[in-house]
Amino acid sequence: MGRRRRNHSDDDDDALEREWLKKRQKSTAKEDGNRDDDGRSKDETSNQTDKGAAHHNSETAASPAPATKKDDTNSDADKIERLRLKKQLKKQRQKEKKAEAAKQADEARQKKEKEKLQLQKMKKEQATKKNEKKKFSDTKQTNEFKSLRKGVKYLDLKVGNGPVVQHRKKIRVEYTLRAKNHTTGKIIDASKNFGFRLGKVEVIEGYDIGLEGMRVGGIRRLIVPKQAGYHNDDIGAGRGADLYFEIELLYVAP
Repeated sequence: MGRRRRNHSDDDDDALEREWLKKRQKSTAKEDGNRDDDGRSKDETSNQTDKGAAHHNSETAASPAPATKKDDTNSDADKIERLRLKKQLKKQRQKEKKAEAAKQADEARQKKEKEKLQLQKMKKEQATKKNEKKKFSDTKQTNEFKSLRKGVKYLDLKVGNGPVVQHRKKIRVEYTLRAKNHTTGKIIDASKNFGFRLGKVEVIEGYDIGLEGMRVGGIRRLIVPKQAGYHNDDIGAGRGADLYFEIELLYVAP
């Protein structure tokens, strides 16, 4: 009792107001669902996203793609390989340089040794020539036969150191008799142990004359002309030819 009673028109108005509020709330909720956190609608956000993606794709196509980790690794490996090859080449050059220096040193040493050998050879040749010259001089003097009686000539190849031969003493000799010369002439007669008495005319006169003054151990060559030999008789060297004896005195009786 005491309350004011509402009429029918007021109830209708309230219903209309509630219905309008519900529609308003639904519309507001739908708009809120179509907007992002920045207050833009989803359509605007989608359009801007599409534009950004297109711009990004354009920049990507215009600019090169950034190097990947694999490309960096390959680049580092190439650098390391280049450094390794450079170091290897440097070592090879140093090795070749050392080898060349060693070769030059060896060539210098060989050249020095060769010059030394040539100098020694030259000195040896000079000494040999000097000795040969002296030997030739001595041989020239030695090869000069000395003359004795009746045209007999002698040459001592070796002077003995034993007893001297004496007249009428028995001696023993080894001899070779040749024609024309003492070395290559035809051998006419020879003996390893021939004995006779010197000066007793047991042999040709040239033997007795040619052995005078000879010592045991000595070797002597004789050239005996026909007047001290077999005269005009031919014993194998020809009539009246010179006889070439080589005699070694083996023994002289005391």
